[in-house]
Amino acid sequence: MLRRHFLPLCIAAPAAAFQRPRPDPIPAAAPVPAARDTGPFAGRRWKLQFLHEDDQWTAFLAGFCAPSAERAVAGLWLESDSRSRSAALVSRDSGASWKEVPLREKPVSLFALDDSHIWAVGEKSLWISTESGYSWSKGRPPKTSRRNRPSHVHFLDPSRGWAFGPGKAFYATADGGAAWKSVPESQAIQLKDQNTVWTSMIFLDARHGLIAGFSDPRLREAERFPAWMAPERAWRRRPVPITTVAGETRDGGASWKFSMTSTFGRVGRLRAAGNRGLAIYHYSENFAFPSEVYLLDFGTGGSRSVFRRRDLWVHDAVLLPGGTAVLAAIQIPAGLRSSPVPGKLHVLYSTDLQNWAEMAVDYRAEGHRAFLAAPAPGVLWAATDAGCILRLV
Repeated sequence: MLRRHFLPLCIAAPAAAFQRPRPDPIPAAAPVPAARDTGPFAGRRWKLQFLHEDDQWTAFLAGFCAPSAERAVAGLWLESDSRSRSAALVSRDSGASWKEVPLREKPVSLFALDDSHIWAVGEKSLWISTESGYSWSKGRPPKTSRRNRPSHVHFLDPSRGWAFGPGKAFYATADGGAAWKSVPESQAIQLKDQNTVWTSMIFLDARHGLIAGFSDPRLREAERFPAWMAPERAWRRRPVPITTVAGETRDGGASWKFSMTSTFGRVGRLRAAGNRGLAIYHYSENFAFPSEVYLLDFGTGGSRSVFRRRDLWVHDAVLLPGGTAVLAAIQIPAGLRSSPVPGKLHVLYSTDLQNWAEMAVDYRAEGHRAFLAAPAPGVLWAATDAGCILRLV
């Protein structure tokens, strides 16, 4: 793989977004309804394995992972009128039963290397489980300012890993998180620290990796005043260019090289399988569609837009063996992406990245954000931040 075929892909994919996107979706035709689907998932449906229905508690699912076909772990934060608690929700029998394991801190995200190595990023600490989520020990996160505490981790093996999130610097460990060092190349990036966020990391193999993020001058303003509080102002707001930044390593993280470009979208998620990848970009309220999915070809250096729809906000994706892509999206309620009202979960797939079909999803599955996991051939999990967990049956 040539360097020019790897590093530019993530940042070059949304180049067309710097020109105001056209309003028609890609593909032009609506996805095939589940009732008429004749593809590889015909006859299968997404069945609820867990649904939070306790009226005394409001649940927020902060992260989800499935380290194997039978095992799944979710990070939960629950609130009542006067109390709150956090927990890891764990299943060892493909979702037939679940156990709530107390966590001493509000979870932010999860990462699973395998059944014996699961990390939970908390608001202040890093937690590690070597028992499929049934017990957790406290680890050491990188020492940062409160504003720049990492929100995600990614590990190549039990020893080598990275922590990233707000701030232009991200951090590496070679001893399983006992000690962390900032990646020096990231500190030298010519971006404002307070505007920059790293959002996703992938590795194609043990040596070739990619981290992506963005720098948005309106980042802090958006956090203080969400669009649903003043939707008219959000719709009238003039788009401001956002810097997409991507870092590449070709030596297992020993060194990194970075590139930047201007777009109108924020890169939110990277996925890869073999020589191909998917990049999910999110756009502001005044764009014709909320998100766009790009196919990245690491072999040829090509990239192209493969999915966008006005009413669906794509949050996660997986690439399966054979080239099939699966997307998890939330239907936008009342046309307002930042609405506090949850939207219905939609799961779509395509075998050619041109024609899409919808899978049948339990009508009770809804939320503001969606997660996907494909731990083994033929095994697919989905979840939403409202406390819904589903499995394809």
